[in-house]
Amino acid sequence: MANKFGDQVKAFAEKAKQRQLAIFRESAQAVMEDASTPEGEGGKMPVATGFLRNSAVASTAGPPDGSGGDPSLVFAGVELGQSVWAGWTAAYALRMEHGFYGEDSLGRVYAQAGKGFMRSAAQNWAFTVDRVAKDVKERIK
Repeated sequence: MANKFGDQVKAFAEKAKQRQLAIFRESAQAVMEDASTPEGEGGKMPVATGFLRNSAVASTAGPPDGSGGDPSLVFAGVELGQSVWAGWTAAYALRMEHGFYGEDSLGRVYAQAGKGFMRSAAQNWAFTVDRVAKDVKERIK
């Protein structure tokens, strides 16, 4: 005789695990997408040539140093509890994020304010998770 209550609990627990994993993966992807949204489309990332935006990488092995992979592929394979790092490999990415004031190694002088595209996206983590959770709850019933 089948244990109907036990089967229901098991099914509920499995759905909860699926939702949790989907929320984790999709929230990480959404933060990266938010950070990469160009200023001209309501975001904070400056886009002139697209090089910065297209230099996005992610890794589960540590901070990406150019050897990371496509963020959407990395996020799709990350497991709950696993650390994931993401960023941009363009040499000027940190200057765009944090700004730069002073002289560089070539003697050029800058007074450039930071755009804070990643900080802004990361600060919205709780809102992003809430938004993604609502979507996942509708999909995984």
